[in-house]
Amino acid sequence: MELRALDADDWQRWSRVRRGALADAPDAFGSRLVDWQDAAEDRWRARLSIPGALDLVAFDGDRAVGMASGVPVEGDRAELISMWVDPAARGQGVAGALIDALVRWAAGAGRTVLALAVMPDNARARRVYERAGFVALDEPGDVLPDGRHEVLMRRDLRADRTLDAYERAAAVYADRTSADRAALVDDLLALVPRGARVLELGSGPGRDALALEAAGLRVDRTDGARTFVERLRADGHAARVLDVRTGMFGSGYDAVFANAVLLHVQRDELTGVLRRALVAVRPGGVLAATVKRGEGDAWTTAKVDRARHFTYWTEDALTRVVADAGWVDVDVRETTAPGADERWLTVTAHRAEDHR
Repeated sequence: MELRALDADDWQRWSRVRRGALADAPDAFGSRLVDWQDAAEDRWRARLSIPGALDLVAFDGDRAVGMASGVPVEGDRAELISMWVDPAARGQGVAGALIDALVRWAAGAGRTVLALAVMPDNARARRVYERAGFVALDEPGDVLPDGRHEVLMRRDLRADRTLDAYERAAAVYADRTSADRAALVDDLLALVPRGARVLELGSGPGRDALALEAAGLRVDRTDGARTFVERLRADGHAARVLDVRTGMFGSGYDAVFANAVLLHVQRDELTGVLRRALVAVRPGGVLAATVKRGEGDAWTTAKVDRARHFTYWTEDALTRVVADAGWVDVDVRETTAPGADERWLTVTAHRAEDHR
């Protein structure tokens, strides 16, 4: 499948097809793009005049199998509109690919919210968007002719914007990161035997994975930023892209290791991430992670010169959320290094032996 951004020539061609000027010409864009292809001329001209908008079509060979648009709106918001997937291509990842592309577009433009509206009776679409990280809002959308309201949904893009910063500045981050392994490596080595299988969330440049493997552990490298995964593969390591908020962790691990990664997860999303980590480890398995200590959340351009978002935690709050996710033997302690500019918390925990 290929995603292609539409341009003015595409719109002009579709307009001519609609008017019959190219009635006998093969239509490489498919015949079912009703929302755009049948639009009145003033509508498609208006769309082309929207500054910063992105119109995407998904192709399977020469056949169009889906479409979606992203439109910037006021403030830090963008909207996903005109989503369509060919019924014959549903269940093949078309919608997910379009949504991912528009999320990256919005985050790269500095947006922190991507919003959309769905019909109140379109349960299939709502499930698709929920799997992609969208949440339905309590406030009603526009009124429909029958008196019902559209359902408004949105996805918080703060983590996506942070991922975009890593995508664009992976080399800078690697150059400015100490070559010394994280203290969390020693914390994990004290809790698991040699030969343990570890899922590393946020491998980044790969420094800690090398240290864990040197100590006899087996590491599954993952990162939400494709650029880091490509660098790891280029260095000869198996690695996969994994968004900790929505991705599949796998199972059967002896430990989940997350050094300076969960600090990018929104406060109300962390419980869900920790629950996925819980089922990824075998009974008795271990969690080892670090986050920044403090109150609230904030943006910073430190280290990579691009905006990254951090969620700060206190000992009590982090202990509660880890325990609420089902972990036991939760130990949260401050591990700030002497002279460090920022304060840090380390958390270790276990999955209960009899957990179901």
